[in-house]
Amino acid sequence: MKLVVVGGVAAGMSLAARARRLDEHAEIVVLERSHHVSFANCGLPYHIGEVITDRDRLLLQTPESLRESLNLDVRLRQEVVDVDAPNRTVTVRDLDSGREYQENYDELGLCMGARAVIPPVPGADLPGIHVLRSLGDMDRIKQRVDRDPAGLRALVVGAGFIGLEAAENLRERGAEVHVVEMAPQILPPVDHEIAANAEQVLRTHGIKLHLGTAVTGFAQQGQRIVASLGDGSTLEADLVVLAIGVKPLTELAVAAGAQIGPRGGIVVDEHQRTTVEHVWAAGDVVESRHTVLPDSHVIALAGPANRQGRVAAENICGRETSYDSTQGTSVVKLFAMTVAATGANSRQLAQAGIPFWTVHAHPTGHAGYYPGTSPMHLKLLFSPTDGKLLGAQCAGFDGVEKRIDVIATALRFGGTVFDLEKLELSYAPPYGSAKDPVNMAGFLASNVIRGDAKLWYPDADLTGCRVVDVREPTEFDVWHLDGSQNIPLGRIREELDGWDRNQPVRLLCAVGFRSYLAHRILVQRGFTDVAFLSGGSTTYRAWSTPERGEQDAPVDLSVFTQPTASQPSQPQAPTAFTTALMGAQTIDLDCTGLACPGPIMKLSETMKGLRPGDEIVAHVSDMGFASDGPAWAKRNGHELVGLEPDGSGLKATFRHTGETAQASAQAPVASKNKNSFVVFSADLDKVIAAFIIANGALSMGNQVSMFFTFWGLNSLRDPRAPKREMKPMDKMMKAMMPSSAEALTLSQMNMGGAGTAMIKNTMKQHHVASVSEMIQSALDGGARLIACTMTMDLLGITKEDLLPGVEFGGVATFLDEASDSQTTLFI
Repeated sequence: MKLVVVGGVAAGMSLAARARRLDEHAEIVVLERSHHVSFANCGLPYHIGEVITDRDRLLLQTPESLRESLNLDVRLRQEVVDVDAPNRTVTVRDLDSGREYQENYDELGLCMGARAVIPPVPGADLPGIHVLRSLGDMDRIKQRVDRDPAGLRALVVGAGFIGLEAAENLRERGAEVHVVEMAPQILPPVDHEIAANAEQVLRTHGIKLHLGTAVTGFAQQGQRIVASLGDGSTLEADLVVLAIGVKPLTELAVAAGAQIGPRGGIVVDEHQRTTVEHVWAAGDVVESRHTVLPDSHVIALAGPANRQGRVAAENICGRETSYDSTQGTSVVKLFAMTVAATGANSRQLAQAGIPFWTVHAHPTGHAGYYPGTSPMHLKLLFSPTDGKLLGAQCAGFDGVEKRIDVIATALRFGGTVFDLEKLELSYAPPYGSAKDPVNMAGFLASNVIRGDAKLWYPDADLTGCRVVDVREPTEFDVWHLDGSQNIPLGRIREELDGWDRNQPVRLLCAVGFRSYLAHRILVQRGFTDVAFLSGGSTTYRAWSTPERGEQDAPVDLSVFTQPTASQPSQPQAPTAFTTALMGAQTIDLDCTGLACPGPIMKLSETMKGLRPGDEIVAHVSDMGFASDGPAWAKRNGHELVGLEPDGSGLKATFRHTGETAQASAQAPVASKNKNSFVVFSADLDKVIAAFIIANGALSMGNQVSMFFTFWGLNSLRDPRAPKREMKPMDKMMKAMMPSSAEALTLSQMNMGGAGTAMIKNTMKQHHVASVSEMIQSALDGGARLIACTMTMDLLGITKEDLLPGVEFGGVATFLDEASDSQTTLFI
């Protein structure tokens, strides 16, 4: 037998290698049009990010090694351009020489894979716009990144697995990264409330997400590419990566006369046969039956591609084997977070008309009392009649893929939620819990089917319902549903007298457990219609992200810290002058392993024993704290000094300002606690004075707004601002003015720069922050730094010339701030 395989990566090499192991005497030829065979294409983003430093590690095999080990005739740079199925020949073009020749076959395996989709928009073929499918693509992207990683602005179009892996690794190299996604969420395989957790993690690491909009065109502007978006905005980039999906390469199948399915892939049977005799197909090029959904689907994953190649080889060699289905089990790393899924999501089930129920759970990855764990966000989808598993999704930092793999196995064998209850899974405190998250999801889903639990969801109509929040008052103050009443679980029994037992009661808590206990109390005391919120407020707030108030919006931690490859994120300690003003002590608070409301409760209790000016540095593993922490500080009159990623969690610094929680919660900040500045001067000593006073005011819990006009605007110039084309007059103005805050000079005793150098050295010796550090400290502390737009026009300054975080306004903006201030200083 002579077997010809077209394509030498996952499916193709799996087919050829398995065929050799079953038939030592077959002649096996592999034709691959690229420069490499059997390379690890899933590792491409990680070489760009220098996680995989040795490029050769991605080259799993070579033609020489495959000939030596398997006696395969592997030919590179050979493109099959035609298939003559009746005569069993293929036409091959040598891409190096241009020569064409015929190759006959007894059996033909089509494993060409897929090509990256290029959006049909103007400018998509510009230099600097790349896809990421091959080693050559990877090399070109990495060469551009290596030239100036920290100064690079990158745009990734598409927020699927490849796009987000590329974005993560570009960000790890220090680039400024923007991601544009046409859908309203990232990661299509998961539902919105799971994706929202991953979106928050990306934002905390400084990745800018532009969701619900598409790129409508590209244009070259100098050395940069300008992308126009559907929402009317534009983005400038030095590098663009297109990752909006792939399309099966079916041209050869069409030439052979094979049938193409409704989703654009080659139609194959369970043995990987096409509709043409002696022609087989496997991998990203085919449509396969879905384990849960009706009809066939194109699912481009490495695991199914390898298994399909193996099945094709076994049937070619006379061993009848079936490829049953693809269930789409997948996983992605996003910095410290892991997101994984299997089966179908709710959108797919609804579109297919398949009835389903869902439950949400937020258990920790291993025993909460053992260090290093954090809550996960687990969603289970199942049949409401028999509990058959339909899908699962999970996002978290500890043991996520382990749980999805277990559920994927159960789903593959037709398991139910009742089977998840019974699974005996490994347990020790460093690895899991006695009641594993998989068991917990099974318990909850089984309770729902049996009628022991009734759930409600964020899209429920609460008209006419009594909505009861059974969390503690501190949690309720941070966030609660409008119209809900707060009755902590411990008081629920004594509060029931006088309630109408026929009125629907809707319960909620943080993650669902306390409200489940309240549900059981009410049901057994005669209430006829009781339900609790699936996943509690943790799920609700992720589900309803677009509708949340400003205080509950995901916090962009990059406002506080912008880590780069050369300078990893570090906690921002209080500056010397702030510490001196406050005489503060710092308390290190370990909240890792605590699920909501643990971190808030512990933080609140610790803060009660501190004095104004004291600080708490809290280490928290619950990513929901990125919203809860700032909201708690705002409502209780304390200052959020810093917030940054910390391994699989967060590190947050809070300062006691002397405000009482009651006063802060009941009334807005009084005008006497607000200070306004006009910074007119570009003299170093005057700008230092302005920021010492401003930071001191922030330390005391005051609001601060600083209006920069004329020469004072130079202190906000960004020394890392990108170069741009300028008018001759603007160039002259720029040449005559300081380039940044560090270029300012003294108003007196400058002495040709000697005096300025002396005062800077003195400040350093006395551990006084530099003027740049003072500016950043003010931004971190919440000061509004407002650039006068009229002055910007006069001096030829653009928004891109100024520091990140600077706002823009005119006289009306300043007068509005000043009218609400106790003091207004002109410097």
